[in-house]
Amino acid sequence: MQPRDHNIQNLAWYAPRIAYGLIAGVPRVPFIGDLPIQFTSAAIDAPPVIAALENNLTQDVLVERIAFSLFQQNSFPGSPLQSLYFAQLKESTGVGVQMQVFGGPKYVINDVFTPLENLADVLAMTWPAGWPLEKQSNVKVEAVLLQTPTSVPYDVNITLLGWQFLDKCLDDMSDDEARARLKALGLTVPNIPIPPTGT
Repeated sequence: MQPRDHNIQNLAWYAPRIAYGLIAGVPRVPFIGDLPIQFTSAAIDAPPVIAALENNLTQDVLVERIAFSLFQQNSFPGSPLQSLYFAQLKESTGVGVQMQVFGGPKYVINDVFTPLENLADVLAMTWPAGWPLEKQSNVKVEAVLLQTPTSVPYDVNITLLGWQFLDKCLDDMSDDEARARLKALGLTVPNIPIPPTGT
């Protein structure tokens, strides 16, 4: 459960509360968030299937990996070929996904339907510091079929894997307070000016 970005200075720039929590030794616990999707039609032009986390996040979370599992109960049932088929299916799922975050801030991860297996590689390959999600936010996924599956129903479960701090005091701490504490510890942290209200 160690973060892949061990450079606290980097974290202090874009995630000061997380950086301070790591320096202060605040205990962490695993986080698992499931986004279950089921295609009941094999049509590739059907409306997207939508899924979201069951509840809004109650604490800040650092997602370190996106995993996914696939199942088609009517494809090779009872056959030893089924496990081989599912292993090959993970290489080319035929599923396209769009992912959005709701809450503060609200943003879109991708504005076109990206193959699921490529999206899962984003954190593994090109985002080594993890994906911070703020408390009270939620993740929504829209999924479509990019190619006709062998059979339906086609069950896809997308799982966000990461961790969160066990002590909620960090969630009550502002980024400015975390920056001040990090500066007191000798780290170089930028001053982020807050624009005046009404602008």
